[in-house]
Amino acid sequence: MDHPLIILHHYPRSPFAEKIRITFGMKGIHWRSVEQPRMAPKPTLTALTGGYRRIPVLQIGADIYCDTRRILRELELRFPSPPLYPPSAQGLANIVAAWADRDLFACSLGLVFGLHGDRFPPELHADRARFTAGRFDGWDSTKMKLRIPDLRAQLDTQLTWLEHGLQDGRAFMLGDVPSLADPAVYHPLWYARGNLGDDAKFERHSRLSAWMARMDAIGHGTMEPLTPEDALLIARNVQPAAISEFTPDPTNPYHRGERLRIMPTDWGFDPVEGELVAIDREIISLRRNDDAVGAVVVHFPRDGFAITPVG
Repeated sequence: MDHPLIILHHYPRSPFAEKIRITFGMKGIHWRSVEQPRMAPKPTLTALTGGYRRIPVLQIGADIYCDTRRILRELELRFPSPPLYPPSAQGLANIVAAWADRDLFACSLGLVFGLHGDRFPPELHADRARFTAGRFDGWDSTKMKLRIPDLRAQLDTQLTWLEHGLQDGRAFMLGDVPSLADPAVYHPLWYARGNLGDDAKFERHSRLSAWMARMDAIGHGTMEPLTPEDALLIARNVQPAAISEFTPDPTNPYHRGERLRIMPTDWGFDPVEGELVAIDREIISLRRNDDAVGAVVVHFPRDGFAITPVG
């Protein structure tokens, strides 16, 4: 399979972007880096996505992939070796990844803002309060400090689970080679370590600390910078790739060409509207037009997103 230009819209301190960057390293991918703002507005990003502003976003020509689950699916399709799934463990890898993305990440994030929320600018607190619809005590530093003891205990429990999972001497979460479970578990811990330092208490877990060092050594593949404007020009100068047939889903009530709205169900409630071009049990793809980029197809996972007809 030919490998087109891989463009990642991200910012350096984004934990979910680190999940993708470390996957680039695992697969030895050469990619272009477009740095986006940490907070809204993100005009060059939303021109591509139609309103979705969560980071990261993967761009391949005029095809735009949102949410790390959908991004990883596409990377696995285009770069199958080395695989993200060990033999006979696809379900387990997905379960570990879902737990890490939600529970482990939420605990790490809450502890960071509980301990160090005062050093983040007020505009970031306001942005994240809107973004998460009041979760984490509305990003109120005073209220979040009250949760520190519970969050410390929860994180230590989760780190202990991971430590026990490595006690048989395996090098990575599911065996001797890295899998999807590794970047998924790594990114919340990378974020916690980078913001908490010694407060992360990783030194209590020697096997997990050694695993973190192995993950650090993987790196991010090879990267070249790209301006946001050049990324828009790339999208404008090509057409979205043809959509192949998807696995039929007898429970699907939608049809191609129908105008739909899709929106995350956890946080970042920015809806995207477009015409349905593909859907199955796991993914959905909408075609939309934008003055800045022309026709694009925006791809999402089904899990974690709500779909409603428009009009």
